[in-house]
Amino acid sequence: MLDRWLPISVSCIRPLLINPTLLPTFFSQKMDPRWLLSSSSSLVSLFFLFMVLAMIPQSLCYEDFFWSCRDSLFSCGNMINNIGFPFWGENRPNGCGYPGLKLNCERSVATIEIMNVTYRVLDVNPNTQTIKISREDYLTGICSPEYVNSTLDHTLFDFSLFYQNLTLFYGCTSSSILPVPGVFTCHVNGDVQMELVVGLPNNNKCNQSVVIPVSTLSTLGNLMGIGTKSKLEEIIREGFEVKWKVDSAKCSDCVGLKGACGYDLKLNQPTCYYSPVKPGGSKKTS
Repeated sequence: MLDRWLPISVSCIRPLLINPTLLPTFFSQKMDPRWLLSSSSSLVSLFFLFMVLAMIPQSLCYEDFFWSCRDSLFSCGNMINNIGFPFWGENRPNGCGYPGLKLNCERSVATIEIMNVTYRVLDVNPNTQTIKISREDYLTGICSPEYVNSTLDHTLFDFSLFYQNLTLFYGCTSSSILPVPGVFTCHVNGDVQMELVVGLPNNNKCNQSVVIPVSTLSTLGNLMGIGTKSKLEEIIREGFEVKWKVDSAKCSDCVGLKGACGYDLKLNQPTCYYSPVKPGGSKKTS
């Protein structure tokens, strides 16, 4: 866990933005046309130089990060509201949170990507530092997922105490299926029937397998008692909780000093942005 916090409060130099539509006027007023005709290569070079300058984005300064990280909180739909550090995304710039904690919002649905798997965000609890997530590819059913296990970036997350791994096996042969509850048939592309087994099939004679964490509060610790495919889908949709591994005490200290918690991408560590305005309303000059 990173626990070093670097206080930052400096001004920055903003790049000059030039409108390329003004270039013809500039050249016509400032340069002799005869020189332009005799120096076409120089003109082309200058033109491309101005075009590059015109397209350079205006990056956020540290003082901008103070206002953005303090005032801009992530909200999406009716369930996820006013989420701050250590997350960023949408109206929160990337200097406001850890690189791996980006939240996305599309059609009022919040998502997060962890180890190349997209999860729907069901709840965020800053007090317990937990986030409840559910795999997007399983929300419409269990028969057409991406065959990728659910794993965590353990530099950022840990599983909560109330979870267990559910293993789904796809494309199992009849001889490999044990006579236990939790065997379902999936119709893939309208033609192929795929046997899905909850648990461990005999001799692992299956084409694919996917490991998904589920809440033990949903299964009551008994995966084999799921019984029906609809119940299995319901349990997966309910998701599971993970705990993010960020030193919240450091952020509390930062806020107590009237700063805004953020993340320094150059130093790859959390930081504290301070106001560019001194008490009394005078702006800092350095």
